[in-house]
Amino acid sequence: MKKFLLIITLAFSYLCFGQISYTPISQLRFNNSNGVPVDSGNIFTITGIVTVGNEFNSPSYIQDNTAGIAIYARGSGLFSASVKIGDSVAVTGKLTHFRGLTQFDPVYSFQVIDSNKIVEPIVLTINDIKSQDWNGYEAYEGLLVRINNVTVSASGTWTGNTNYTITDSTGSMPLRIVNGTNLVGQTIPTGKFDVIGALGAFKTSPPYDASSYQLLPRNIYDIIMDLKPFILQPVVVSQITQNSFKVYYETMHEGNTEVRYGLTQDLEIGSFVDQTQSKYHQIVVSELQPATRYYFRVYSTNQYGTSEGPLESVVTSSNGTSTGKINVYFNSTVDQTVAIPGNEAKGNVNLTEKLLERINSTEYSIDMCVYSFYNQPTIVNALIAARNRGVKVRIVYDKRTTQNSMQQLINAGFLISKRPSGNGIMHNKFFVFDGRDSNPNNDWVWTGSWNLSADESSWLNNVIEINDFNLAQAYTKEFEEMWGSTTDTPNVSQAKFGPYKTDNTPHYFTISGKEVQLYFSPTDQTTSKIRNTLLTADSTIFFALLTFTRSDLANAIATRVNSGVLLRGIIDNVNDSGSQYLFLKNYGEVFDYNLSATLHHKYGIVDASWQELNPYVITGSHNWSSSAEQDNDENTLIIKDIFIANQYMQEFKRRYNDLGGTGTFTIPIIQEVKDKYIPYSVELYQNYPNPFNPVTTISFTLPATSNAKIVLYDILGNEIKTIFNGIASAGKTVVDFRADDLPTGVYFYTLYVNNLTLSRKMLLLK
Repeated sequence: MKKFLLIITLAFSYLCFGQISYTPISQLRFNNSNGVPVDSGNIFTITGIVTVGNEFNSPSYIQDNTAGIAIYARGSGLFSASVKIGDSVAVTGKLTHFRGLTQFDPVYSFQVIDSNKIVEPIVLTINDIKSQDWNGYEAYEGLLVRINNVTVSASGTWTGNTNYTITDSTGSMPLRIVNGTNLVGQTIPTGKFDVIGALGAFKTSPPYDASSYQLLPRNIYDIIMDLKPFILQPVVVSQITQNSFKVYYETMHEGNTEVRYGLTQDLEIGSFVDQTQSKYHQIVVSELQPATRYYFRVYSTNQYGTSEGPLESVVTSSNGTSTGKINVYFNSTVDQTVAIPGNEAKGNVNLTEKLLERINSTEYSIDMCVYSFYNQPTIVNALIAARNRGVKVRIVYDKRTTQNSMQQLINAGFLISKRPSGNGIMHNKFFVFDGRDSNPNNDWVWTGSWNLSADESSWLNNVIEINDFNLAQAYTKEFEEMWGSTTDTPNVSQAKFGPYKTDNTPHYFTISGKEVQLYFSPTDQTTSKIRNTLLTADSTIFFALLTFTRSDLANAIATRVNSGVLLRGIIDNVNDSGSQYLFLKNYGEVFDYNLSATLHHKYGIVDASWQELNPYVITGSHNWSSSAEQDNDENTLIIKDIFIANQYMQEFKRRYNDLGGTGTFTIPIIQEVKDKYIPYSVELYQNYPNPFNPVTTISFTLPATSNAKIVLYDILGNEIKTIFNGIASAGKTVVDFRADDLPTGVYFYTLYVNNLTLSRKMLLLK
C-alpha cells in the first residue's frame, strides 16, 4: 500500500509540474575535452519519452524536448525490462558514461507516468552527426535519428552484434545491428534506403570523439525501403495575390508536383499538377477570388506511390479593402544610426498612450485578449467610454487572480471569458479593433510582448499594429474559440484554451506586399515555424528574448552559424531551467541582460541587412520555451520585409551596445529610397555620440561594395589602432568602437577607400 501511494504521489507531482525538480536532459550533454560529461558522478532526476525499451536488453534510450540520453539498467524488474517505446517516464540516476556513451547508471528509481506517446525521429545527415561538439555541447547523441538515402557496404542478411558501414551524400558511419532484435537474419537492402535508430556511441579509449558514433536500429520497421517522395517540412506559401498563390516544398525522393485545393477541407475545387519529376517543387495555384480563405494540401507521386503533406490554408489578398499599414513601437531607446533612410524606428513610445489612441478611434467593436491588466485606469476609462458610445467590447483573460483593472471592468458590467485552472496560461496580448463591422478598411490588430500592467512600464517591450481585414478575421476566429461563441456573450461550455483548441486559422497573408505568417500556440506547431525561419538565415541572426529554453531552436541556430552565419543574441532569464544561454555562447555574441530593467521581448531577426536574402522578423507573445509551445495560449507573427527587420535591428543594436557589444552592422541600399537618400560618392559621418565614453558609433556610406579601412589617430597624428578593415557593402556600414583602453582626449578617425581619404574628429571624455 505504501508503494502504491508513493507511485500516485510521484505521478501527481509530475503532472502538476514543479513539486519535483526535473533537470532538462540538455543540461547533461556538456562534455569535457575527452568527450566525458562534465557532471559525471552527480545524481539527477529527468523526465522523457522512451524511444528504446528493452530492444537492446539495455541500455534503453529516452528523450525530452531538449535532448536524449541512454539509461542502463539491465535485469528483471529494472528499467529496461519494465518500459516500452512510447512510455512517458521519470528517472533518477547517476550520470556517467561507458566508452563514450552518456548514460544513467545506476538507476535509483523510475516511474512510468503515461504511455502511447509518439516521438518523431529528427532527420539528420551523417555529416550533421559527426559534426557534433563531442567535446562541448553534444546535441544529437541519445536522440532517435533518421538518416535518409543511405547505402550499406554489405549484402546477404543482417548478423547480430555486428557493425556495418552506411553512407549518404555527406559521409559514412557505423550502423550496429544488436543481437536479439528482429533485424537479425533479415535481408540487407541492396539499394538506397532510409534508416531510423538510436544514436549511440562506442569507443574503447579516449578521446571519445566523432568516430565513436553509431546508429542502432530497433526493429525491422526502422529500415525503410519505401521510396515514395516523402514530403519534407516546411511547405512554404509565397507571392500571395488577389487571384493566386505560389507553393514551395521539397521531397526526399523525386516525384511530381501537385496541389489540391478548395474552400473547405475536402479540397473540392480541383488541383494543379506539374508532372516533372523533382525533389524541389514549386507551383502556382491560380484563378482564385480576392480576400478568400482556401484550404490546400501538397502531394508528390512517383513510381513507388504518393506522399502527401499536411492540410494548410491561405487567404488571398484583399481587393483594395484594407490599407496594409504596419506600425512598430518600442518603449525604449533605439539606435537610428542603422536605420534605412526614411525608416527610422519609433523608440521611447508610451505604449499606453498609443493603445488609448486606437481604443478612442474604434467605431464598432473591440476584442481584447490579455494576460495581465493591472493599474491602468486610463485604459479602463477608455474602454468604458467606448462601450458607452456603442462599441461592442469582448474580453478573454488568464486564469490568474483577477487584477485590479480587470476587476474594474467586471464591476462596470463587462463580460469576460477566463481560462480555466490547469496547466499553462492565457499569455496572449492582442486586440482586434473593428473586426466585426461591415467596413473592411478600419480593421486593426494590435499585438506584441507588452502586458497591460503599469508596474511593467520600465520593462523593454515591442508592439506591432497592422491594418488588414484578413489578418483581423484570423485573430477574431482565434479569439472566438476562447470566447466560446460568435456573439456578444461568452459561452463557457464551448470556450477552448490551450491544447483543447484546434489549428483552424489561416497562416499565410500578403499585407501591402509583405509576406506575413500567423501562428497560435499550442495548436499550430509554432516552434517548428520559428525553427524553419531561423534555418533560412544566410548572413545574420539577432534575437532579444526574455527566456530561451528550446534546444531545437538553439541547434537550428548552431547549424546556421556553422555555415557562416553571424549570431548576436540577448537573453534576460539566463538561469531558467533548460536555458540555452551557455550553449549559444559557444556560437556567437550572446549576452545576459543583467541590467536593472527586464528585457521582455520575444523577437528574432534573420538577415536584416540583405533584401535579397529574405529578411524576417519573428515577434509576438511566444517565448522560445516549451511552455509556450505545449501549454500556453500564444500568438506569433513572422514577417518577411526589409523595412520591418531594419526597425527591429535598430532596437537590437541599442540593447547590444548597452551590454557592451561592439560590432559592425550593414544598412542595405533599397531601390525605393536609393535615389533620394544614397549618395553616389563616399561619405564618412560624424561619430555618435560625440563626446563619448567608452562606446561610440562610426558610419560611412559607399556607392558600391569595396575594400575599406578606418584608422584611429591621436592629436599628434600617431596611429593608435585600426577600427575597421575589410569589405564593406554598397550602402551604409555602421561600426561600433570601444575605447576602454584609451585616455581622455581628442582623436581623429580616417576612412581609406578606393584611393580616397576622409577624416573626422571625435572627443573621448572619461
